[in-house]
Amino acid sequence: MPSPDNPVFPSIPSQHDVLHPPSALKQVEGFIREHPVASIFTILGVGCAVGIVLKELLTPPPPPPKNKALRLLEDIQARLTELTEPAYHKASHLAEDSMETLKRSLHSLGQTKAGAPLKRWF
Repeated sequence: MPSPDNPVFPSIPSQHDVLHPPSALKQVEGFIREHPVASIFTILGVGCAVGIVLKELLTPPPPPPKNKALRLLEDIQARLTELTEPAYHKASHLAEDSMETLKRSLHSLGQTKAGAPLKRWF
């Protein structure tokens, strides 16, 4: 003969349960007590899903490739400027000195008899 604890018979709610239905919190607590492993995996799954959604919402989108390429080119230009600036200044000083020397030489040449024909051209 089957007993009342046998799963073949559905449990019959008591008069107290019929008059005072259990709250949602008590139902959840009862489910957790009956299925602890499933409850843990469910909580872990929901936590992971919420974490992934929050990460996607809070991380800024990556810059477009065009902006990245522009920043890379600007960085290369700045580094090349840093490398070539001393050589540029040295070359400009040498060019200025050469121009001054050439002007003085032409002026000195113009003062001589051989330089008279050259004065007409300059």
